[in-house]
Amino acid sequence: MSDISHLGNINLEPGPILVTGAAGFVGCHLMKELGMGEGDIAVDITTDFEAPEGVSKIGWNLPSQPPEELGFVRYIIHLAAMSSVSKSLKEIHKAYEINLMGTISVLEYMVSKCPGAKMLLASSSEVYKSTDDLISEKCEIGPRNPYGTTKAAAEIAAFQFARNYKLDIVIARAFPHLGPGQSGDFAFPSFCRRIINTRQSGNNIIRVGNLSPVRDYLYVTDVARAYRYILSRGQSGSVYNICTGIGNSIGDMVRMLIDISGMDIKLETDPDLFRPVDVEFQVGDPSRLRSLLGWKPEVDRIEGLRKLFSWWEAKL
Repeated sequence: MSDISHLGNINLEPGPILVTGAAGFVGCHLMKELGMGEGDIAVDITTDFEAPEGVSKIGWNLPSQPPEELGFVRYIIHLAAMSSVSKSLKEIHKAYEINLMGTISVLEYMVSKCPGAKMLLASSSEVYKSTDDLISEKCEIGPRNPYGTTKAAAEIAAFQFARNYKLDIVIARAFPHLGPGQSGDFAFPSFCRRIINTRQSGNNIIRVGNLSPVRDYLYVTDVARAYRYILSRGQSGSVYNICTGIGNSIGDMVRMLIDISGMDIKLETDPDLFRPVDVEFQVGDPSRLRSLLGWKPEVDRIEGLRKLFSWWEAKL
């Protein structure tokens, strides 16, 4: 069973922790952040992933019924999801199946096996309606893509279960994050790969889509730490943004990556690479997480991009 009292102001009660989607990008960082070990449980579609020593790995292909060996836990962090906006646009039915029905399966397990547990549902800034202002937790919901819609629906389901069964559930709406281990299907890992590949091809032109959207980017370890803070001290029934309050355009971030690479690369706009729907501005208000829980980011954007680029250099 994990002993995380040394992590500072954590105040988690003793008891096993369950992380769903443990094989994913954030999962490996979160298990380390939580100090998971003997007695804790990590689940994903298969058990072919790395986990801290002592953690039990269990296969659970959501939204199927939970495996028989999955019993009582004290804390649940539900990460498992189709997390790519682009993929959700191509596989809408599957996005609903995993993100909404998968969440309902976890909630049903919670009611059946551990109704006294505390659950953190990892949601997304994509649930919010587009606005030109900083986005607080009180802002209107109005997703613009299937991923955001399925996450908003999962939130509604979680709060309905919480009311009906008196469950302790908190929602974390993370803004876009990056770091080592992120799939090459996502924007900045893809740019890292393409920039590195230009060294071999000799072609210094990269075709790009819309680079004007502004986002509030985070580094993955800061997100994992925010999950720990929210899990330990977040108020039941509350929503917390994980963000910095500072925005950069995609173009800004790509040019940072090019500077980090030290290469002379030109960007060429290709209208065929534009998304059918895109939100131009999405920057969060971090006041609640900072003032109530004391969280603030530790890795700035340039350092985060440098770490990401170095990881892809080693990988390729």
